[in-house]
Amino acid sequence: MKNLSKNAIIYLSFVGVLSLIFACKGMYDNVEPYSAEVIYPAKYDTISAKIGFERVELDLMKAGRIPSSQISMGKSTKTVIEYDGKQVVIDSLVSWINVPDLKQSKLYRIKVYTVDQYDNQSVPQEIAVIPFTSGDLDNLVVASPRVLTSPNAAVIDWPSALSSILLEYRSVDYEYTDKDGKKITGNKGANPRIFAANLNAGEQFNIQLSYNVIPKVNGTTILDSLKIETSLNINMPTSSTVFNPAEQDILAANGVTVFTSEGVSSYKKLVFPVHTNTLQDLFYFPNIEELDLTGGDIFDLKTISYNRNNISKVIGGGDYLPFIRKVSPISDANAQTMVDLMNLGIIKKVKYVPNSLGIDHLLRPFDEAGVIEWVTTPDESLIPMNFFLDGKIQDATAWALDLVNPATSYPAGTNIVNPIKATLKGRSGSFIFVLPKEYRFNIAEYKYLKFKVYMPAKSTFNGIYAPYQRIWPRFMNYTWAFNTESSFGQEYWAPDANAFRISDENLEKWTDVTVDLSNLIDRHNRVVVINIGGEPSLTFAPPADMVYYFSNFRFAK
Repeated sequence: MKNLSKNAIIYLSFVGVLSLIFACKGMYDNVEPYSAEVIYPAKYDTISAKIGFERVELDLMKAGRIPSSQISMGKSTKTVIEYDGKQVVIDSLVSWINVPDLKQSKLYRIKVYTVDQYDNQSVPQEIAVIPFTSGDLDNLVVASPRVLTSPNAAVIDWPSALSSILLEYRSVDYEYTDKDGKKITGNKGANPRIFAANLNAGEQFNIQLSYNVIPKVNGTTILDSLKIETSLNINMPTSSTVFNPAEQDILAANGVTVFTSEGVSSYKKLVFPVHTNTLQDLFYFPNIEELDLTGGDIFDLKTISYNRNNISKVIGGGDYLPFIRKVSPISDANAQTMVDLMNLGIIKKVKYVPNSLGIDHLLRPFDEAGVIEWVTTPDESLIPMNFFLDGKIQDATAWALDLVNPATSYPAGTNIVNPIKATLKGRSGSFIFVLPKEYRFNIAEYKYLKFKVYMPAKSTFNGIYAPYQRIWPRFMNYTWAFNTESSFGQEYWAPDANAFRISDENLEKWTDVTVDLSNLIDRHNRVVVINIGGEPSLTFAPPADMVYYFSNFRFAK
């Protein structure tokens, strides 16, 4: 630069300025075609709706419902909602919106967009929704209740489910006035049951019901819980009104001949057998104080008849035995009347064999009040021979035994009870103990099956007959030839066939056998098959008779 003259410097500077001027000419030429375009602020990235009662909630962001402080959408500053000719402006960005006051059952088209500080609008998100309205609520119907009445009380319950494809039931509030003018209110949740007492005989009884429900739209619950209000009017009977008992035969066995409240008013005690299905008839007995749920001296056990393969026998009958329980528990609903009367202090005593009816959980809360008399069961309970059945009833050939019961002679032993002589005649010789189909074994009380067996000499079990040195007890709901006897299918269980092999040193002597029944606790087993040999696969033709003796079949704790 030192070598350049002053004039040269001036010249070069002038040329540079001219070059800059010409270079900048037309620099906005590429922008000019877009000078009339609108610049949109950022928009919401989604829109979805949740239906409520006369409202909807709209979710606007895939990130979910987050605070406005966490939302960044460029220059967007406000949210605008437009529907049905209305415009609502929110002075912030939001991730969801509640749109209220949608009172008409119609299609609403809703737009949601953002605006910036210059009121530039984003591209809107649009959705069409139909809210749930009062008109829809008016069309909802809850299942009608079942009503039982006596002259001074009513039971209102719902045997079928209250939830449906149209609504989800949550609870029911109720209100009524008793004959003393006292207002009674309450709330019932799942499986509701209302016991209304102290009512006027022969007059109309009114109870207000308010169901708390969540309606469903297309099978999906809406956002809001609503009330369905209804009034139930019940014409109360008089003391001479005839009632229709659920267990008429049981009441008749107790001596009831006139089925009216007046006709049963003198009864202070009733006896029910173990095969009872419901206790709801207690509702009609205004003065009942005591229940005997053991069958007492009134009821024998049920019976069942068999006639097949030239075997004919009636099984069961006789007195109740503690190793027997009802095949399926009385349901809580069918025992609730008893609980109601105990809660009211009307029933003051209940006699009951543990686990026999499956209602132990309903009775235990009354222990402290001394209401429940739990029958003490013996440590062991013998199986009487009215439950014994020849295995030929199932299979006349393979299960064949020559049975002498009771045995007219048998090996000497200590405390031998109910001896049985069994001579094998078939490959799978078996005999059976079976309960009538109304019952099952009371495994909750008695966890073991015990018996004695006397086996022949070791020489009897030579060669292929070695398996016959074992006993194989099996447990089931029915034998296969009688598959209609159980409503619970076949809940078969058997221990390993080798679990009860009698050792050589215990042959030719009475030997105790104990079977752990823990596996049967939740089953409906009512049949025991006692098999000799474990059903080996062979041609059964022993060189001499194979004779066994059994005795003392019993259930034990």
